[in-house]
Formats: sequence, C-alpha cells, structure tokens
Amino acid sequence: MGAERRGLAGVRRGAWGGALLGLCLGLLSAGPAGAQEAVTLDRARVVAMALAHAPAVGPAVARVGEARALHVGARALAPENPTVTLRAGPRFVAGDTEPLLDVNLSFSWPFDVSGARGARTALADAATEAAEAEVADARRLAAARALDLWVRALGAVEGVRLAEARAALDADLTRSARSRRDAGSGNDLDVALTTVEQADSAARVEAARGERDALLAALRGEAGLPPTAQVELAGNLEEDDAPPLGALLALLPRRSDLAGAELAVRAARADARLQGRLGVPLPSLSFQGGRENEYFAQGGLEVPLPIYQRNQTARAVAAARVATRQAERVAALARAEAELRAAYASYEGARGSFAALRAADDAVGLTERLATRAYELGQRDLASVLVARRTAAEARQRRLEALVALGRAQVAVDQAAGRPP
Repeated sequence: MGAERRGLAGVRRGAWGGALLGLCLGLLSAGPAGAQEAVTLDRARVVAMALAHAPAVGPAVARVGEARALHVGARALAPENPTVTLRAGPRFVAGDTEPLLDVNLSFSWPFDVSGARGARTALADAATEAAEAEVADARRLAAARALDLWVRALGAVEGVRLAEARAALDADLTRSARSRRDAGSGNDLDVALTTVEQADSAARVEAARGERDALLAALRGEAGLPPTAQVELAGNLEEDDAPPLGALLALLPRRSDLAGAELAVRAARADARLQGRLGVPLPSLSFQGGRENEYFAQGGLEVPLPIYQRNQTARAVAAARVATRQAERVAALARAEAELRAAYASYEGARGSFAALRAADDAVGLTERLATRAYELGQRDLASVLVARRTAAEARQRRLEALVALGRAQVAVDQAAGRPP
C-alpha cells in the first residue's frame, strides 16, 4: 500500500513537472512566433502608420506644445510684479542724545492700460494655429515619403521575382546546352555562353534582393516599425486615379504648408499689434508710509514718460517680419504651383510610357517562348536565342521600372496638390 502511494505521488510529481515543462516550452516557442509575426503593409496602413509614427511628426507635435505655452501668463494684469520697499535707519537730531529710528515702507503696483493682455492671447492663438498647420504639413510629407518607399519596395519585390524567373530560365538553357553538347548536336561554346548568362542572372538576383531589403528597411523607419519587424507588402501599383490638372490646381491653396504660410502672416500681424501695445507706458499706483520724526502716509501715481524708449526697435522688427511672412506666402504659392505642374507633367509622361510598354506584354512572352523552343528543336543558334531572351527580359524590366515610375509620379502629384493620400 505504501509503495502504491509512493508510486502515485511520483506519478503526480512527474505529471506536474511534465506540465510545467510543457508550459515553459510553450511560452518559449510562442514568444519568437509572436515576435516574428509579419506586419502587412498595404497603401492604407502605410499612410496611417506614417501619419502617426513617422520620425518627422513627433518634433512638429512638440512644437505645438511650445506655441500653446504662450497662453500661460498671457492674461496677467501687468508684465511687472508689485514692489514693496522697506527702509529703516537712525536719525540724529541736534540736541538729542539718543538717535531716533526712522522707518519707511513703500508699495508700488504697476497696471496695464495698453491692451497688451488681449494682444498676447491673440498672438498665442495665432502661433498655435500656425504650429498645428506645421504638424499637418509634416504628416503630408511623411505620408508621401512612406508611400514613395512603399511603391519602390513593391517594385523591388517584383524585381526579385523577375530576376529569379530569369535565373531559372538561364539555368534551364544551360542544362539544354549541355544536353545538346553531350548528344553531339551542340558545342562547348554554347555551354560557356549559357554559363556566363547564368552567372549574370545570379548576380542580378543578389542585387535585386539587396535593393528590396534596403527599401524595406527604409520603409520600416518611415512607418515607425522596429528595425527587425517582419513586413509583407500588399497592394497594386496599377492604380491610376489622378484628377485633371485644373481640379488639382483648385485644391492647391488648401495645401497644409500654404495654409501654414497664411497663418504665419496672421501670427506676425498679431505680434506687431502686441509690440505696438508694449510701447504704451506702464503706470503704477504707489503708497508710502512711515515715521520720520512724525508718522506720515502718501499715495501717488507714477507714469513713465515715453521719450527715449517706446519699444520702437521691437515694433519695427515686427512690422518688417509681417512683410517677410507675406513675401514668403506669395513665394510658397508660386513654388507650390510650379511643383504641381512639374509633377503632373512627369505623371503624364510616366503614364504614357507604361501604356506603351504594357501593350507589348503578349509579344514579350511570345518572343521568349518561341526563341527557347526554337533552340531546343535545333532551329536557331544559341546567339540568336540569347539576343531574343535578353530583349524580352529587358522589356519586362523596363515595364516594371515604368510601372514604379508611374506609382511614384502619382504619389508626387498627390503630395504637390496637398491631396489626402
């Protein structure tokens, strides 16, 4: 009986130990799997992540906090604090053997009659709006950068596929050349040529993979993902929905940086009004009392005379800054229109180029198939086959490059127009 109990206890301990070991192994195996879970990046998700996590957005958001801090103390009754002065000391009077103690207490309270309180608040409001416009512009540019990287990364992934497919075909051609040589219908030159082509294809595969990995690393950074995060790309590059140029030009004044330029003018004008208010003298109510042999009390009003200092330097600088911001607004609008027109011209050229290359898709595939088959049947020599296949491969590569250029041109047009991505 005791042996049975000891046996049962051993079985229970073994079961608990086995369960605990299984749990630990399960947690250890679940950790890396969760850490390696791939993030799918399509167009919408790339935009959302860039708007929220792009490196350039954080500092712009922080500058909004700086602008909002201008509201702190903007409504204070005066820019200077009340002053309390206490003076005391002995007074020696002729004929008296004991000195007298004189005590003098004065109190001065400046107050603002210039209207600067409202001007400070208006400046803080305008500065905050301008900073918020900078955030919107930082997000516009971040989304455009992320989308541009996404388009290029999609093209790089397709480029790897094309390079691998070309390498597989070259490997097949090398095997065919060796088979023909062994059968007596080929020669060593054909084998050497196909071997060279196979090496060139292998080099193209490695270069394409390197470009893909580099673009994915840059895309992770712009989307705010960890450098080691696994990503998968989804989406279609053949999306062409740019409106006519006239419609985009009508949207242009609402572009975030142009709206920010207008708000910067408003902030400069608010600062100019504030500097004008600060040129008004700051009067002070005063009270003085004490004992100088007798007790006394006095009240008064102190008003500085604006003879030398009327805040003239700051007022002149603020007025000049208004003119500068207005000139910057005009220049920004002209620059934005030129940017949009240039981007649209590139877009139209990329669209035409891709359409021309896409029209030859069937012919490219047919050229490659017929040339390979003709060589296998002994109807064409290897040199003509290599020329045909190289032409087909280059046509596919140019088509991919044209497609990527079209996608990037579309992103550039949307960015230049300030169109929501």
